[in-house]
Amino acid sequence: MVRRIRLQKWTRPNCTKLQFEQEQQFARAICTMPKGSEKRAQVTSRAYDTVCTILAAQQKDDSPLVMGLDKRYVRLVLELLHRQINLGFGQPRLFEIGFGSGAMLKDVSDHGFSVSGLEISPAMHDAALEILGNKFEDRLILGDLLQIEKNALPGRPSLAYWNDVFEHICPDEISDYLTKIYELLVPGGSLVTITPNWLLRPSDVTGDFCPPRTEARGLHLKEYRLAEVSALLKQAGFKQLDRLPVRYTDLLCRGWGISCTIATK
Repeated sequence: MVRRIRLQKWTRPNCTKLQFEQEQQFARAICTMPKGSEKRAQVTSRAYDTVCTILAAQQKDDSPLVMGLDKRYVRLVLELLHRQINLGFGQPRLFEIGFGSGAMLKDVSDHGFSVSGLEISPAMHDAALEILGNKFEDRLILGDLLQIEKNALPGRPSLAYWNDVFEHICPDEISDYLTKIYELLVPGGSLVTITPNWLLRPSDVTGDFCPPRTEARGLHLKEYRLAEVSALLKQAGFKQLDRLPVRYTDLLCRGWGISCTIATK
């Protein structure tokens, strides 16, 4: 599990200040490492272990650290999986990139769907194993997405999902990540991308210390306009790019300043 810092010593303001300092240092280090290198992957792994430790220290109880997940996201994923059944996919499979403590995977698995995922933080990977159980060990991959081969998965996914991950990837690697996801998906599979919209920047811890419209300085290495996300998805080969139904658009995009796309292979 994520190591916890004693709150008697670390007040919330001190934790937030420490997080901002650490995120800036890690962001600079990640971006200076060579593209696709093992060193970059190692620094990224340490970065998210560190940040998750700081965030866990601010919790009032011992519940798992869950970041950025809303039940409406779960409903969206379940709706898309049921839609794939109706389209003749047989047994749809969900693959989550950056599964954190595994909350999304557990909810979807509890509805009877096959799930797997990848996480770069060892601490969060361990937390997910505690929640999902050791029977999921071969489905919860620890490592860098760019190093994953199709045969390493327990089955090729029909639906890939990442939430608050896109903006954490170095801009010089985002196209490589999208190409990799495209390759992993079965024909006709889809990718759900949820990411903060650049128009309401900054959306990381920078916003606690800097005024609106400041470019993110922490581990949001680049925040994107919706048009930029769409262009990158098309560049990776996705043929169909859907906007969410109005009820989801109102809840997610307009209400929270979040861009959400569903791209189909």
